[in-house]
Amino acid sequence: MLAQGAWRIAFRSVVWLVILSLLTVSCASRSVAPMGAAGKHFKPEVDELNLWARAEKEEAQLQKKSKPYNDPLLDEYLAKIGDKLTPDDVREAGGPGFKFEVLRDPTLNAFAMPNGRVYIHTGLLARLDNEAQLAMIVGHEMTHVTHRHALSFTRDARNQQVPFTVVAVAASIGVAVAAGSRAGSGDYIGTTVLSPTANVLLGLGLQLAVIAAINGYGRDLEREADAGGMANLVRAGYDPKEAPKVFDRLRQESRDRGSLETFFFGSHPKLTERVETTTDLIKTTYAVAAAAPDTVRNTDEFELRMRTVVRENARLDFQAGRFKLAEEQLDRVLTMTPRDPVAQLYYGDLHRLQSQRARDAADKADKAQKALKRYERAAELDPAFPDPFRQLAFLYYQQKDNERAKTAFQKYLTLKPDAPDARRIKEYLVELDR
Repeated sequence: MLAQGAWRIAFRSVVWLVILSLLTVSCASRSVAPMGAAGKHFKPEVDELNLWARAEKEEAQLQKKSKPYNDPLLDEYLAKIGDKLTPDDVREAGGPGFKFEVLRDPTLNAFAMPNGRVYIHTGLLARLDNEAQLAMIVGHEMTHVTHRHALSFTRDARNQQVPFTVVAVAASIGVAVAAGSRAGSGDYIGTTVLSPTANVLLGLGLQLAVIAAINGYGRDLEREADAGGMANLVRAGYDPKEAPKVFDRLRQESRDRGSLETFFFGSHPKLTERVETTTDLIKTTYAVAAAAPDTVRNTDEFELRMRTVVRENARLDFQAGRFKLAEEQLDRVLTMTPRDPVAQLYYGDLHRLQSQRARDAADKADKAQKALKRYERAAELDPAFPDPFRQLAFLYYQQKDNERAKTAFQKYLTLKPDAPDARRIKEYLVELDR
């Protein structure tokens, strides 16, 4: 009988063979015509309709268990970009309409389901520099839909190996999928820390989403998505030189992000493929467009919509212990809007968590003092904002500054009398009145 460590190595080797066999077969097919090919009206085939139905079921589970960002203006902005990027032949052929949703997840990813719904993580949005880069990501994902890559993949891999894809992917990245009561309670993954979305996709066995988000469709189809994304980008008037830049940016970002980064756009080798493909296209097919002086690189709306995304994603990063990433994002927000009280509050929370995790007493005290200053600044910028007073009160309480703690607790309750923790706060006030 193999020792446990040897068994795991052997199992992972088999797993990778399964995945590689799926990818190798999937790369071979070119039997599925893109939507709108030869000017024909698009009519989904029977197995394609079944694929869409499966996608809808997976999306219902994903939306129930995931953490949507819930910003209608951001969703509308993404839809406008998607409309710019939609090829006329696809529109005229009657392909499925695109819908966009942002997931509250700090990891680098975007993925498209075969029926036209595109998901983008806040973590990816927060690392983009301009609208042209965003358009490249969106165009890449839209091409997966318009070129029917999920259908190509499932047809090519129609054998006994397909049902094990989710388990294979999970095992290949060193996680175990939970079952029973633990999975029912939302704790799907057993052996490592993953992002909220990966936890849902792998834990619920959402096969189509796992392939799209983590595994990808194989080298050939991904190159096709790169080419389609570039074509969409140029046709919409964006600067094609931003395409390799965005993939290189994400590649640099993916290096030191830890076990959270299990997704396709968090994979250094896959991003290297994206850089190489788009660079080659700029040198050849799109050399004229790359030299044009009037292409669009950025817009005011991009900056407006991304500011809060960057700020809220910073919070997700420091909650995951990724303090340096969070600091970079909060600094970016405060450079744009230095009087943002929420960004100051989040910076205070970041330093508070650093203080809690510090082993050195001097470092712990220093981080606590930095947190205190950030909370005080947030309260100064918006005296009607209750949250800074709550955080100040707890810091004063921990430092045994009872009078200031009492004053801050009272201010918090005055500003937010129906706070969910109001009863507990009142207990602290009773204690401080002794």
